Amino acid sequence: MGARERTYFELTLKGSEELAARTYRLDARVRNVLFLIQKGYQTIDGILENSIFPREDVVERLRDLLRGHFLTVQASENSSTSPTTISRRSGPTTVGPPVPQDAAPAAPEPEEPEEPDEPIYFGL
Repeated sequence: MGARERTYFELTLKGSEELAARTYRLDARVRNVLFLIQKGYQTIDGILENSIFPREDVVERLRDLLRGHFLTVQASENSSTSPTTISRRSGPTTVGPPVPQDAAPAAPEPEEPEEPDEPIYFGL
């Protein structure tokens, strides 16, 4: 089985209207999620890492926003189906300077096995 494709959330017109004019009078927790998506944190990882609210609350608000048609789910372009479960990222990534082409690759460091986080089911 191949690796799961990354899923992105997009604001709908209804979600944009709420952010611009508070048309639907959503609470602060829901508006926080919409705001994060508008600012470019469109993946579940980005939203969970940048929200000021607890993980469980954010996940429930995402479900509410999807049911209320404030958001849509977009899978990456080469995905054949949209996943309905989304896992949290296992750890931070390291970004460094580019490696010269003539440099020999370093031996990989042994990794400790990590227990995966429980997937989040959105019920789509």
